[in-house]
Amino acid sequence: MNETDKKQIDRYFNSPSPDNEPAVAGLFLNDENETDLKDLAAQHWEHTSSEKVDLRHTLRKIHFLINSRSETRPRNKLLLFYSRVAAVLFIPLLIAGIYLTGRIVTRESSMSEIRAPKGSRVQFTLPDGSKGYLNGGSQLTYTTDFTSERNVFLSGEGYFEVTKDNGHPFTVRTAFADVVVLGTKFDVSAYGSDQEIVTTLEEGRVRVIDKKNNSSASLYPGEQSRINIVTGEMLHHKVNTQLFTSWKEEMLRFDNAPFADVVKKMERWYGIRITLDKRLQYSDNYTLTIKTESLREMLQLLSLTTPMEYEIKANNVFIYPSKAENMEK
Repeated sequence: MNETDKKQIDRYFNSPSPDNEPAVAGLFLNDENETDLKDLAAQHWEHTSSEKVDLRHTLRKIHFLINSRSETRPRNKLLLFYSRVAAVLFIPLLIAGIYLTGRIVTRESSMSEIRAPKGSRVQFTLPDGSKGYLNGGSQLTYTTDFTSERNVFLSGEGYFEVTKDNGHPFTVRTAFADVVVLGTKFDVSAYGSDQEIVTTLEEGRVRVIDKKNNSSASLYPGEQSRINIVTGEMLHHKVNTQLFTSWKEEMLRFDNAPFADVVKKMERWYGIRITLDKRLQYSDNYTLTIKTESLREMLQLLSLTTPMEYEIKANNVFIYPSKAENMEK
């Protein structure tokens, strides 16, 4: 490639014009110019952007599209020609985009997501070293860099063991409340189907922020906060934290819990849907622990204290009043 050709490409890079597109496209289509073209591209890259921007995925996508088109229609030389020309004409647009938006691209953070399917518990480690668990039917989303802000977005229930960093508070964001900490161990339950956001603190100290009323409260070890998402009312009191955090150890515990709470947690624990017959009377409270018991074993255990019968169909459980109870009525 002579100096005149190089200057022509320079002019096109600096000020693209339809008038010189055919000539520039011809230079790029000539395989003998490959080395000179790489040198020119490197010079323009350094000149237009001092930011380190990785656009390899974009270039790979372009090459894939060009190659796939040429392979599927090998006889269509006109299509191949315009595909290669399109790649040439894309270069100045790419460089201009880097020049104008380089800062935005380099600061953009990719998002990562962790899911725990219903009926499962998932352990995770975040980029800052913080660890935790997700309960069944939960989702955790966060930025992968964690450089300036340590924010995670929770839907469902999660237990967190946060690495202490005084300069960067750790925030668990939910739809209706945020929990801000520096370093601690705590549980947040924020399922979309529940009417409460429940935060249970084991170690350290956290601040729970009610988004609806713009109010907040500090929790100390052994305390729990409950925010009613309908009224916005926030209450906190002392609790046995093991009743709310033992799920991460594959153990579900109840202490004088209403039947409705037992059913709700069983649904998430076993990944099923439980339908209760409207005629069923369930006024008793339950104190029990689920470890390795199967779904059928748990239903049999409940039937010993509750006048009920059950039927399992795939992932659905139907609970009815017992026949003996119906006969007495």
